[in-house]
Amino acid sequence: MISGWTAVLPKLQEDTTRFTVTVQDVTWLGLVGVRASLNLVVSIGASPLAGTLGEHVGPCRLLFLAMCPVPGLWFIQAYTPWVPLLYVCRAALAVSTSVFSTIVQPLIAELSPVKIRGLAGTLPAVMACAGMLLSYVLAYLLPWDVATAVSAAPFMPLVLLMLLVPESPYWLVRKKRIDAAERSLRVLLGHTADVTKELDAIRSTTTLKQANVMNQLQELRRGRNIRPVVLITVLFILRELGGKAPVFSYTVYMFRSAEVELDAFYCTVFVGLTRFGGTLMSAFILDCLGRKPVLVTSAVISALALAVAGITVFLEVEGASWVTLVSMLAYVGAHAIGVGPIPWGYLGELLPTPVRSMAASIITTFHFSSSFGINYMFLEVVATFGLGRTLMVFGSLNLAIAIISFCFIPETKGRSLQDMEKAFVAKGPKEGKDNLSFEAEEQPPLTDSLSQTQRDSAEATTASLASSVSSRGPCTPSNTRAGSCTPPRTSTLPCIPLGAIDARSAQQSTQESKSRAGDRLSSSSSSDDSSSSASVTESTIPAFIQTEKATLQTIHLKITNTLEISNLHGDYAIGKMAVTRAFFKDKLEVTSTFPLPSSSEFA
Repeated sequence: MISGWTAVLPKLQEDTTRFTVTVQDVTWLGLVGVRASLNLVVSIGASPLAGTLGEHVGPCRLLFLAMCPVPGLWFIQAYTPWVPLLYVCRAALAVSTSVFSTIVQPLIAELSPVKIRGLAGTLPAVMACAGMLLSYVLAYLLPWDVATAVSAAPFMPLVLLMLLVPESPYWLVRKKRIDAAERSLRVLLGHTADVTKELDAIRSTTTLKQANVMNQLQELRRGRNIRPVVLITVLFILRELGGKAPVFSYTVYMFRSAEVELDAFYCTVFVGLTRFGGTLMSAFILDCLGRKPVLVTSAVISALALAVAGITVFLEVEGASWVTLVSMLAYVGAHAIGVGPIPWGYLGELLPTPVRSMAASIITTFHFSSSFGINYMFLEVVATFGLGRTLMVFGSLNLAIAIISFCFIPETKGRSLQDMEKAFVAKGPKEGKDNLSFEAEEQPPLTDSLSQTQRDSAEATTASLASSVSSRGPCTPSNTRAGSCTPPRTSTLPCIPLGAIDARSAQQSTQESKSRAGDRLSSSSSSDDSSSSASVTESTIPAFIQTEKATLQTIHLKITNTLEISNLHGDYAIGKMAVTRAFFKDKLEVTSTFPLPSSSEFA
């Protein structure tokens, strides 16, 4: 409604009872179809500050503070006796708009469950289209001051409802307010829900360094962080250059140039209804069809519609004005379904957590700058090249959006924000690893059933095994009994191949009892100088050791004379040692507890 209010300016210019509004005033106050707008100029300056303020006070709190004065500004704007005060109110409303545009999508992505994130991310665009349509109707039916005062009505309950919105758990974790983050998740997921898994996922992608704006700017130098920022920025710029701003700002002018004989009000209402219907449809299909196919299809249809309209106008086909009207309405509808709302949703879904706040500020700044530029240059471009050629150029830019989206934008449907962290990792040896910006010491501690004494014993046993084997050197395929031996991935660890040895549960139970009765590591057994050969029996290694299960199990190895362990389900990691092959000539009995990782951890 803040943007749609400009529809009352013709009536404001006609009313001279309180003050006189000049043509220059109308230009700067933001009449639809003018080249300079106070809204866009202020938004360009305010957007870079929104991300910084959001990191200091919290995104939800900043939105509340930005929306609180809006109802009062509407009333002052309606009954002000001075033109300068009208400028102040418009500038303040532009600041609120820029803060809302920068903060709301990242906040929605951080608060919404994966299953409804597409719907939630599109609702602001639906409300924006409904507000603009309502503004057009109010401007047509009511005096300008009454229409302005009535525009304050939707914002009053909105401010009160924002008090019920919890703060972003991502921001709370960055501020070390873990208890508050847990309470926020309980409000979102339900008070009886188990929020531990979700909280651990947030902590795995959030560090304390991200609360510092300078650190976020430094993180932008990383390839995995800057790639989505550049892609989304390009989408926004192409979106504006592809005709979005001129079509919605110069609707009446373009229809008149195409010889479409419709009243100015009806032109605006037709475009508004089509836009609202398309955006509402988008809200219900994004979570079913996915963002990427809808965006690509929308961009292709927009390109074809603008090309048809441009060719019709360029060839000056007589009696074909209805073709131009249908083509422009098709563009508006296709744009509203995909190209319009989806890039805004990407502000929350594709931007990585380490740079989300600052990146959103940068992108919205480019968005408002490109919108201002295309509005300013549109009339000169049309005067130089003609409306037909200009529409065809708009169509080619929409086709570029489709190509870029198809080739470079990943699908976000059904994927968590943690999963999307790895979407832009460069292909190579480091693919799939954790984000380097997340410091290991800042990760939440893993919870397991082992006591500290058991873990210490496990590490001591692992070190003893490594020390005993290191003198033997790496293994060779010739002394591998079952399967090949793959050297360990770290050069500091010995090579011990494990063999696929099945165990019987009854025998295993007996061996476990005997092993627990003994010492953790029998030094007397290891000092025996016997050189005879023996091998591990089938009951030595239990059969439940499977690489597919990431569980904690107890391994009991009773080794006599010589130990030979062959390949067991490929290379295996026990504790911190990669095990592939070992030969012990001394009698050794080992009882220890090791955490067994899943196959994905050492694949």
